[in-house]
Amino acid sequence: MTPPRLLSLLVLLAVALARPAISADQAGAVQRVPVFRRNHVVMSYPEKTDRRYLAFPAVIDLGDDVLISYKRTHSHSGDNGSMQESIRLNGLTGAFSERQVMAKLDGAIMQSGEWVRFPNGDIGNYIDTQQTDLAGVTTRIGARFVRSTDGGHTFGPVERIGVVDGVEYGYPFEFITEGKETWMLVMTFSNLTGGKSVYSGRRTAGSVNVIHSFDNGRSWRFVRNLTEEFGNVPINESTFKRQGDGFLVSTRGYDDRHRLHLTDRNFKVLRQVDLTATYPFIASHMGRPRLFEQGGVVYLLGRNSTRKPLSTERVAPMQLCLFRLDPEKLTVSSYAILDNAENANVVDGYYACPYFRTVGGKTRLNVITYKGLDQQPPQIIRLEYLWDEVR
Repeated sequence: MTPPRLLSLLVLLAVALARPAISADQAGAVQRVPVFRRNHVVMSYPEKTDRRYLAFPAVIDLGDDVLISYKRTHSHSGDNGSMQESIRLNGLTGAFSERQVMAKLDGAIMQSGEWVRFPNGDIGNYIDTQQTDLAGVTTRIGARFVRSTDGGHTFGPVERIGVVDGVEYGYPFEFITEGKETWMLVMTFSNLTGGKSVYSGRRTAGSVNVIHSFDNGRSWRFVRNLTEEFGNVPINESTFKRQGDGFLVSTRGYDDRHRLHLTDRNFKVLRQVDLTATYPFIASHMGRPRLFEQGGVVYLLGRNSTRKPLSTERVAPMQLCLFRLDPEKLTVSSYAILDNAENANVVDGYYACPYFRTVGGKTRLNVITYKGLDQQPPQIIRLEYLWDEVR
């Protein structure tokens, strides 16, 4: 028979092990590593299958189902003929259906797609379209899009956004739809009409702009050049959300910095901070950041590098992290390491999109992302967490 005191100690140990690991960072933020996690491979292709490199998923939540778009290709970039596929996933069970080639152009690269739901109910997917020449140089050739009028079951032809107030855009990042209005966060490039180089350093970048539509994406108008508004910071992949009467924007920099910016309703900056300079657990920029709100609290999801890469490395160790924000103070109060706390050799991955479901009365965070370990082609995966463990 186990002595009562020993039994009590064993019970306390079992309870402690069942809780998420929590520690305080030197910057004051709380770090969490969840105990409960499910990893479900949504899409992969067998060995020797043509174009089995799957990357850059984006998600739109339709209620029971979610639509996922992703690039199917041979490599991370520079691969003419790459296509955007889409699948319909049951958001609760993970079962998928309706896999289809959603967008493809001969001789072009359909790199990253981003979903939008317009005020009239149409669903669009806007795609960073590229091309690689015979010398191996890849350039943007103008963003394209496809549109669905039947809830994402079928899509129309690939169309070009074209020139908007003198500028053609190349890389759509995100959309906000409210009432009869839609805003797009999108990037310019110097080789496209109206694009100018605004930064010369490790790379040459265009600007990140906001454009606006009143007619369900049939036409667009320029609103603000955020690169200039934020002080000519060299930014690229960005995310935004409504925050009170204005907007909260989070930006990845070509200068390996990650920032938060609070703006008014016209995207005029009110306050901004450099998160990389403030928090040791953000060693560089965050890849493909996503802002979202759940339960009245704002979060930032993205690929976080634990340190800058060494000269012998292509990439630094990367993790998928969720950051809890104070959008008024522009601070991080806690963060959860959702994947790769063990710092395995993830060579490509973690452009991630969240959605929520309730199971047995408990809220669960689902994350659709991609992940490639060692030298294996990445797969599209669904990660599932108990929201109370990571929020």
